[in-house]
Amino acid sequence: MKKIAFIILAHKHPVQLHRLLQRLAHPGIDCYVHVDAKCDLAAWQQALALPQVYTVQQRVKVTWAGWSILQATLNGMQAVLDSGEDYAYVTLLSAQDYLLKPAAFIYDYLCARENSGRQFLNVISDAALAPMMSKMNHYHFVEYNFPGKYKFGNLLTAVMPKRRPPLGYKLYCGSAWWTLTPDCVAYCLQFERQHPALRRYFRFTWGSDEFLLQTILMNSHYREQVTMDNLHYIDWAEGLEHPKTFGPEDLQTLLQSGKLFARKFDMGKVEVMDKIDQYKWEKYEV
Repeated sequence: MKKIAFIILAHKHPVQLHRLLQRLAHPGIDCYVHVDAKCDLAAWQQALALPQVYTVQQRVKVTWAGWSILQATLNGMQAVLDSGEDYAYVTLLSAQDYLLKPAAFIYDYLCARENSGRQFLNVISDAALAPMMSKMNHYHFVEYNFPGKYKFGNLLTAVMPKRRPPLGYKLYCGSAWWTLTPDCVAYCLQFERQHPALRRYFRFTWGSDEFLLQTILMNSHYREQVTMDNLHYIDWAEGLEHPKTFGPEDLQTLLQSGKLFARKFDMGKVEVMDKIDQYKWEKYEV
């Protein structure tokens, strides 16, 4: 049986991770979990002990919007490749994501012949990217904690030469969550390692996890395989730095979205996850 893999980034709510992993239980699905290195693994053992669940050993202390979340992602990607399993697809999720359809449906969809070779990656338009370019053009010290770091970043931006994209590449941006083929995952890992200019540049940007893979792949031969759709439903309508946390009132919108995954969810609004679990799909009853 061909398998698919999930990389899951977790930093809080072990019970919610456990629930997501149970929802992903399927003989064709393996899960690789990166638990933030700031967390005590003892609290996560019930989830990590589930069948076909593997702990990413190279753990990172993750800072939101910093390079570290991207490093955690890269470590998860490497763990999947190191397994030696010939996966059909690799999907990146947050532990605050949830499945909108049964695991069997998702497995069949990703293993379907018509989807072979497609890269499910979100890439926003140049027009949508334009107002966000300060994330790249300005110096950001997200991973550092010292007084006045924001003023220092602004000062550097003002006095230093203009920051230019690495390798002369055009920058691309999109959602940090994706579903890619293993050869595409391997390409991204190898390319990042072979071009240290990428890391030097993105370490001082804001939200590099929304830029790195998009920039690598859209400047490569994989460009023609990118669907622009990452199979996620995410609601940014409130205009905040974080997407909406779904509640029961969002159930019909979620189910009618046509997406496989959604974010984000929280144990404080567990009813919506209960209702998703209880929904009966015509072919895939749960």
